[in-house]
Amino acid sequence: MVALVKPDTARSKVHVSLRLSLVGISFLTVVLTAVAVHFPWFWVSRENVTDMSRQLTGEIVAGVDREVDAIFTSAIAAQRTVLDTLQSGVLDIKDKGTRDKLFLAFLMANPHFSWVSFGAPNGNFYGAQRRNEIDIRVAESVWDPAQSLARRTEDYYIKDGERLIQTHTKINTNDYYSPDRAWYKLATASPGKHIWTDVYVFNTSRKPGLNAAIEFSRNGELVGVVSIAIELERISRYLKNLTTLRSGTAFIVTRNGNLVAFPDSGEVTERDVSSDNRGLRAMAESFHPMLQVAQGALRSSSVGLAQLQEPAQLVFDNGNGRHLVSIAPSTRRSDWIIGTVIPERDFMGQIEENYLRLVVAVLLAVLVVTMLAVTVSRYLFVRPLQRIIVQTRRIEHFDLTSVERIPSPILEIDAMSESVMQMANGLRSFRRYLPADLVRTLMDQGVVAELGGERRTLSVLFMDLEGFTSMTERLGHRMVPLLGEYLGAMSEQLMAQRGTIDKFIGDAIMAFWGAPLRNEEHATDACRAALNCQQRFVQLQTAWVARGLPRLNMRIGLNTGRMVVGNIGSEDRLNYTVIGDSVNLASRLEGLNNSYGTMILISQNTYELAKYDIVARKLNTVAVRGKEEAVAVYELLAMREEAGDAAPGFEWVTVFDKAMAAYHAGRWHEAAQHFNAVIQLRGEDAPSSLFIDRCMEKVAAEPKHPVLAISRDPSANNA
Repeated sequence: MVALVKPDTARSKVHVSLRLSLVGISFLTVVLTAVAVHFPWFWVSRENVTDMSRQLTGEIVAGVDREVDAIFTSAIAAQRTVLDTLQSGVLDIKDKGTRDKLFLAFLMANPHFSWVSFGAPNGNFYGAQRRNEIDIRVAESVWDPAQSLARRTEDYYIKDGERLIQTHTKINTNDYYSPDRAWYKLATASPGKHIWTDVYVFNTSRKPGLNAAIEFSRNGELVGVVSIAIELERISRYLKNLTTLRSGTAFIVTRNGNLVAFPDSGEVTERDVSSDNRGLRAMAESFHPMLQVAQGALRSSSVGLAQLQEPAQLVFDNGNGRHLVSIAPSTRRSDWIIGTVIPERDFMGQIEENYLRLVVAVLLAVLVVTMLAVTVSRYLFVRPLQRIIVQTRRIEHFDLTSVERIPSPILEIDAMSESVMQMANGLRSFRRYLPADLVRTLMDQGVVAELGGERRTLSVLFMDLEGFTSMTERLGHRMVPLLGEYLGAMSEQLMAQRGTIDKFIGDAIMAFWGAPLRNEEHATDACRAALNCQQRFVQLQTAWVARGLPRLNMRIGLNTGRMVVGNIGSEDRLNYTVIGDSVNLASRLEGLNNSYGTMILISQNTYELAKYDIVARKLNTVAVRGKEEAVAVYELLAMREEAGDAAPGFEWVTVFDKAMAAYHAGRWHEAAQHFNAVIQLRGEDAPSSLFIDRCMEKVAAEPKHPVLAISRDPSANNA
């Protein structure tokens, strides 16, 4: 093999193909070790282990079937006892005292029973339920067809040893109608037969279980259905106590892949309930390592749970070693599959120990060659690759300035380093077009650049310059440095308060808080950023006026609410942004500053979340375009930690609130007096002047009533 060398003083002159190096080292190592390895013996050992695993699974299947049979038999026996007492007349289902004693006796005697109940065709329901280890309740529901509601009386008991102590009684209403329940329908559809429902998660205990039921008729007329609800946690405990599995595990799933029993019972139940899982977690969605091994074995084979009729033995390597996965249908429940997952090392440990003894001599002979190979590999491969990995991690975090080239005598590694350096140079050029901090954050969180989003409560800000267009027409391309100065200063303030800059739209800026990094103080941080931008803009404005540029006004709108955040766009181009009605409202608030002569307007939602940290005044409740309901609008004035708890210098806000109260009450003269008082206390105040004009318009519109003239002079109105 001929090595290709390019004349480059920065690169090593001697190059060796990576393939040739790896083949040479691997060949020497593999040949020397393979000579002494007893492959056939090792293969036979594995076959024996597979047979042992198959036999063990058969024993476990038989044991689980015995447990299931015991549970089902006890439920059928209890149902038969209740049915016999009803048929013989010993028990009148309406006799609360006798009925409750019988139902409670069954619960006390069968810890895996969750409900012992009776449902009548008229919707009445009687039952006793085990809520947990010590709490039991007895329920009696009387259905009212006129209201489609049941009046339920519930007696609550606490188990104290072998005694039950009644604690209290509750009376309420609900819409529980027993003829609509699955167990009732199945029982009435199969008269005289004990039926079983599918497994589902009980609503109260959040434990998996199922119902046994049988209908009760007298003289050919349906009287009701007796039902026993059974918790299957006993089977999970049985699986947990299997000592023969060592570090392995056993599980039971339905044929559609939903877990029924597992040693860690928390893995069985799912938070969401649908017709597909009925509250059971799908094995494919579990993060338990052993269940992931079982799922991996099923995926890599042609065996399907739905069609499984005979036991099957699978082998799967998850990267941490081979695992023996056995699955077999239950003989008691045709829709259940019982499986085991056993690490091969549980059986192969001793075999491998003996195997290691046999190869010790060979390893001693190989040791010298191995040490030489390690030394050469470390120099040729490990160190250069480790240094290249460091460079790629710097690129991963957008730390492009510290990326350096790693020369290597290996042709492929040298080319790889050259490619990494070229990639860093390319990204260094393009990072000016991208929000580097946002990209870095998304990469640190492992967010994939693909279409998708989620609904979250965030704060969003819109910032715009009034008069920017006319200045652009006046200055032309000379406006670009000025705009860069403005956008840079504003961006610095926004990012200093953990804001995410979404985009620049000409002179406008859109930013949001609370994503991609979660921030519980997003509303307060957004308010602080807006005020800092306002303060920084005043400094810029002073410098611009000193340079002979016209005075501009900055407007900021800020809203907090539910919105969609994520990668929005097309398959070819994405933008990490926020969309939704709450975003539109922030944009409307930014434009609404023109109406009040203000710089920063915030919504009611933002105010409520940040009101203990800010000083603000409520301007009005206005109808904003695009919103059906009126929106309360506040002017953001200062941060409270800067103004102090008593907010000195903002005493006029209380006077303004009184003015607004008088204004909304139609007391125009009183409102005008308070607005003038605000101007007298604060100085120029555009909202107060605006409402004085509105008061004058209101007075002028009421010619039939004698009124006093309203003056803009505060002293005249106060007199």
